[in-house]
Amino acid sequence: MVGYLIYHKDEAVKNQKFIACFQEEGKLAGIDFCYVPVEQYTTYPLPDFVLNRTRDSSVSKWYEMKKIPVFHSSFLTEIGNHKMKTYEYLKERLPKEILKEKWAPKSYFLPSDVMAEWLRFLENGQHKILPGIQKYFGDIKDFVIKSVDGHGGTEVALLNDNNLEKVVRQFQRKDCILQEKIQSDSKDIRIYLLGNQIYQAVCRQGKKDFRSNFSLGGVAYPCTLSDSQRAWIESFLQAFSEEIIGLAGMDFIIDTRGRLIFNELEEMVGCRMLYQYTDKNVVKDYVAWLQKFVKNNSCHK
Repeated sequence: MVGYLIYHKDEAVKNQKFIACFQEEGKLAGIDFCYVPVEQYTTYPLPDFVLNRTRDSSVSKWYEMKKIPVFHSSFLTEIGNHKMKTYEYLKERLPKEILKEKWAPKSYFLPSDVMAEWLRFLENGQHKILPGIQKYFGDIKDFVIKSVDGHGGTEVALLNDNNLEKVVRQFQRKDCILQEKIQSDSKDIRIYLLGNQIYQAVCRQGKKDFRSNFSLGGVAYPCTLSDSQRAWIESFLQAFSEEIIGLAGMDFIIDTRGRLIFNELEEMVGCRMLYQYTDKNVVKDYVAWLQKFVKNNSCHK
């Protein structure tokens, strides 16, 4: 069995050890994992399956047209790398009892052309948040702005009247999502998913930063979910039941009342916290799942 790991070249360099883990575990499972640069994937022979680690849905779409199992699907790759599309998807599929609760930050989509228009307003001395946004958010004064496709805590900033022009200038060429700032003491929880199941929960605590990302210097530790937390998270996972989730993550902000507020879906989740703070061998477990799934579901002959 042959599986491709498709990366952008710079990402492949940063993930050499991760790729090597797949190759080592693959040998034990009878799978030949091959790194393929995204610039060349259409020139390679068709494999038995693909791990698309590029965040580019068109790569997944190409293999889907060839009837090759790809993780993740073009649909999941697209919405999992566009924060607003993830919220819109969940809003349509979460149970009514979840939607009645505070399940996500109040969010407003700001496409790049609106960001450019907003910057022109500010440059002309109009330093108030646009009326449409004020009407949408009401009395909320503290905001978080993110590019829709950022990851690892990059392209995320606090936004208020004191830094409005500076931050808008920083994000002016990006499609963004503007959100209320959830009071959380910089705490969140990463839920690792493997084979459409909860695999491991890891709590994160930011250091001198409202962001809790481990890659930005936050601390992390494995945690055990309560029954109520697990039931809450399972509702979000169930919303993706029509999709095959290989290895991914869901991030929930832990607000000051202890509630889990959905933050984002990490379609191409990093695994460094698992190796550093747990005894789990996630690559070994993922390879075992892939071997079984592909064998039972492959359409490629």
